[in-house]
Amino acid sequence: MARQTPREPRDEIGQTREPARARPPTMADIARLAGVSASTVSRSLAGLPPISEETRIRVERAAQEAGYKINRHARSLRLQRSAILLVLIPDLANQNYSDLLMNIDRAAFELGYGIMIGHTNVDLERPDRLADELFTGGIDGILLTSGYCPARIRSRIESGSRLPVVRTMSPTEPVSGIASVQIDEVEAAADVVRHLIANGHRRIAHLAGPMTELVSQLRLAGWRRGMAEAGLAEEPDLLLQGGFHLADGKAVAKQLLAGGALPDAVFCGNDESAFGLMTELKRAGIRIPGDIAVAGFDDLTFSQVFDPPLTTVRLPRREMAEASVLYLKRMIEGGAALEHQIVPHELIIRESSGPREPR
Repeated sequence: MARQTPREPRDEIGQTREPARARPPTMADIARLAGVSASTVSRSLAGLPPISEETRIRVERAAQEAGYKINRHARSLRLQRSAILLVLIPDLANQNYSDLLMNIDRAAFELGYGIMIGHTNVDLERPDRLADELFTGGIDGILLTSGYCPARIRSRIESGSRLPVVRTMSPTEPVSGIASVQIDEVEAAADVVRHLIANGHRRIAHLAGPMTELVSQLRLAGWRRGMAEAGLAEEPDLLLQGGFHLADGKAVAKQLLAGGALPDAVFCGNDESAFGLMTELKRAGIRIPGDIAVAGFDDLTFSQVFDPPLTTVRLPRREMAEASVLYLKRMIEGGAALEHQIVPHELIIRESSGPREPR
């Protein structure tokens, strides 16, 4: 028997009918999903006030669920904004910055922005040119993630201009005229010292970062605060001038080994220098924490799998990214005063900072 080909659907006069197409989602569909009115959906998708961030995010998620395609370019033209944020970042190979950038990108997208990246450790001319786009409408705001700020931007701010510029990750002086979202570096460092003291350590050294950087100065101040609170002397040989790199930690370990008696513990200015210090000490047969305790600052991925796992301060990279992008958006829209927001930190206690064994 010959196989029959299915007939195409025909209308009443015998003409072939087009298959029914799915109806595109409407404002009413999105309003139903988001639990708001259609007018709220319209104003939210257009980026018009007064819509709260919570409502706007709920509407955009409902629009995505319904399959509605938001024309961000049209919205940018309507608002006379680029919907682009410039992120100036020093080192994409550093996990702190790569994680921060990933979270900035996600947070910016959630708020209807794209990002542009300026890599300040490679070529300062390019990020400076990108920053100039703030004055021509090419970008709407700038996120700084290190101590660097383009000269023209800094000059305008120092002359009293209010520009949509926010610094995160790297601390900034409150008088600099640049808004910031960061942790309390001094208190976080003091928390590390308090923990080491609670574990019975008294001679606690600090492997400091470069003193040209504010973050190093603040973590040093935190070490001093923790020691002073416990009435412990800041002996000259307990302040170890080093840096933030693996080689710096190794070099300081060699100095300690050559100097004779080891301190009870070392609080390192960051995790990378702690890795170098621990590697060199272990190579010399020093037990951690049996002979000397070690703690760092950052909570890099390798900190939890290092041998032994490293006690450290977790930098809240996701929280800082979300808060800084939201604050920058408020500045762009003209609704934010100059602020210095503090995001809570967390002390992650692991094996490296345990009590010292009797000698």
